[in-house]
Amino acid sequence: MDKSTFSVSQVTPSSASVKNLSLSFSNLEINYGAPNTNESTIASLMSLNKHEILFLITEEIGSQYLQQFMSLMDSTIVDRIFYALFIRVFEVMSDQFGRHVFAKLIKSCSHDQLQLITLKITSRDDLLFKASLNKHGSSSIKQLIRVISKSPPPQLIDLITSALKRLFKHMMITKSGLSILLHCLETLTNHQNDNIYLAALEDFDRVSCREQGCISMNNFIDEMSGTRRKQLLYLISINSASLSNDPYGNFVVQHVIELENPEFIELICFALKGQLVDLSMLKEGSHVVEKILKFENFIGHVVFDFLNSDRILQVANDRYGNYVIQKALKESLRVDRYLFQSLVMKLKQEDFDSLRFGYGKNVFKFITGCGVPIPQPGFF
Repeated sequence: MDKSTFSVSQVTPSSASVKNLSLSFSNLEINYGAPNTNESTIASLMSLNKHEILFLITEEIGSQYLQQFMSLMDSTIVDRIFYALFIRVFEVMSDQFGRHVFAKLIKSCSHDQLQLITLKITSRDDLLFKASLNKHGSSSIKQLIRVISKSPPPQLIDLITSALKRLFKHMMITKSGLSILLHCLETLTNHQNDNIYLAALEDFDRVSCREQGCISMNNFIDEMSGTRRKQLLYLISINSASLSNDPYGNFVVQHVIELENPEFIELICFALKGQLVDLSMLKEGSHVVEKILKFENFIGHVVFDFLNSDRILQVANDRYGNYVIQKALKESLRVDRYLFQSLVMKLKQEDFDSLRFGYGKNVFKFITGCGVPIPQPGFF
């Protein structure tokens, strides 16, 4: 926040008391265990107007003493600070000193006041998102979530999660925004998080295809639980063809494969059937195919796609595809000799000697050096 917003020069000429109060705070020893709350100091506080209190909120010493005053649980003091802070709640949340006053206030204020703060924060998506980008604002939002998660009725949580649902696709492409969403997953129940989960189901593809979004989506998947997680994994799996072709989306598909759930790996294999040859020759897609080849129950899905293609030699000679062919050969040799021999025979039926040079040379070396007898054409 721009500190000039609350500079001393903007305090009204009649407000010398705020300067005197700030000076008196500076000369007092800070002791949270035993706050200095003599009558004259409290009287000085109560004589200040909203703008003067707002000035103190964003000053280090003033911030510390306002927190001490709220520890008295005096509703008159809390009300005074509340109405000053409420004017510029987003700026206070994002201020290095103001955020501490905000955190103390939401723990000290009445339920009606907490509801007013929540309503104001959730009514301005633009300002809420801006606050989430600030490290102090992000911390304040997490504090609010923590406090209202323990405060009935549940409508307050619904206000927050509904706002986060609207902002989901924007927050998931920022590190600070992700941290807020993960905080919800850690702090709230699955039922309370349902708005956020629904946003993930609606926007998984747009988020996954962004540089930070793919990282965020993988982290989000790891922290999810319950039936919504399974629904999200299902959606990613059946849409894995488009995601696997994306420079960032492919990392989300890889992550789902690495979860080692046969149900979703099979869905991915089904979605990619007939496209594995093309994917193997793409930088992003080749990593997805290699991940599938790690699981012996699904090696056949990849090899059969190669066997049904007339471009297997092109894959073996490709900058990225040669690594996929090598992986297919190594894994099929390990778990299914018939698949391995079929794959070699398919390569030998083409211009096998062309693999001696270029990107295919390692495929050629592996086949000729593996020491496994290869049937002559016509054997199968």
